[in-house]
Amino acid sequence: MYASYRRTASRINARLHTIAGRMHLPLHLTMYVARHSWASVAYRKGVAMSVISEGMGHSSEATTRIYLASLDTATIDRANSLIIRSL
Repeated sequence: MYASYRRTASRINARLHTIAGRMHLPLHLTMYVARHSWASVAYRKGVAMSVISEGMGHSSEATTRIYLASLDTATIDRANSLIIRSL
């Protein structure tokens, strides 16, 4: 089962890499990046934590909260920029 997952993940990552190259994206696009992006956007759009948790396949919402807490650095960066500009 795990070997099948790894083969599928490898194929998806290869295709995402191709897409990123064709779009000239300055990042290494992977399944992890796609999951990370989906969770971040869902959170910012007000999607219920239980839905995000289910979508991520987490066993608990606590795991999702920890995951999202580590993702939201862009919001903090924007807040810091606003504060610095006001000084």
